[in-house]
Amino acid sequence: MDLRDFQYFIAIAETGSFSKAAMAHTIAQSALSRRIRDLEADLGVSLFYRNGRGVVVTEAGATFLTRARSILADVAQIRSDLNASHATLQGVVTLGVPPSVGLVLLAPLLSQIRNDFPGIQMRVLEGFSGYVAEWLASGRVDLAVLYKVRAGTFPDAEHLLFEDMHLISSRHARAIGQGATVALRDLVGEDLALPGAPHGLRILVDEACARAQVSLSVAMELETLPTIRGLVATGTIRTILPVTAVQAELQSGELVAQKITGPVISRELILVHAPQRAQAPATRAVVQLIRAHIEQLLESGAWLGRV
Repeated sequence: MDLRDFQYFIAIAETGSFSKAAMAHTIAQSALSRRIRDLEADLGVSLFYRNGRGVVVTEAGATFLTRARSILADVAQIRSDLNASHATLQGVVTLGVPPSVGLVLLAPLLSQIRNDFPGIQMRVLEGFSGYVAEWLASGRVDLAVLYKVRAGTFPDAEHLLFEDMHLISSRHARAIGQGATVALRDLVGEDLALPGAPHGLRILVDEACARAQVSLSVAMELETLPTIRGLVATGTIRTILPVTAVQAELQSGELVAQKITGPVISRELILVHAPQRAQAPATRAVVQLIRAHIEQLLESGAWLGRV
């Protein structure tokens, strides 16, 4: 049973008619009758006497009617209390995210915060994970969604997901690799655009190259994602990114992605609080919404990662 069963039952009891209750709740009478039969079977009692003029509640039905009204009143009060708490929740929350995360997460997250928590003022800073980590350490941001650079970094961080790295090329670029995949060794001699060495993605790639004993040609060190995407689209250079960073260009066919194998290069997305703000009610509310949106994006396939 669910709350709709309670609402349907009360409507039938108050009108004495299945047809009137069905019209009031815009449900087919046959479907309404089936739900009441299921409810009676679940409870193990008959809730209505049928007669020529309609229906009346049984003794058990009268007891259930009292409890059903009480339950719906409690639910209405809970909703009212929660809406009141949302409306009165106040505070400023500064969130730091990398550009690739912002592309997927920020629009739905900020929209829901605006609707559900109008008293929360959001400030968002975007930068590569190395910058976001510095902002967090300095207290410039209250909350950060970023990629873990090394094991042991932010030991109190909350794991969100893993993303596999892909070689991103122009659709006009010379084909390399094996269709949907490419080995790290196949990138030898290809000109790449990557962030500079202090940043997480570059460290991840450099460490994978060291393990595989591969030396790659980094022709340009660039700190802005739009610039990297634009250059790759011209066909003169390639890059290494998660597919979330170039979803629009992949869908339009402007860019193509090949998963890097031998070895697979993965990075972990984490959620980190600034210690002095972790217990602030506004921050906790934003954290809950971030978790929910990450889960929804993964389930829908809008974020191509894995838990």
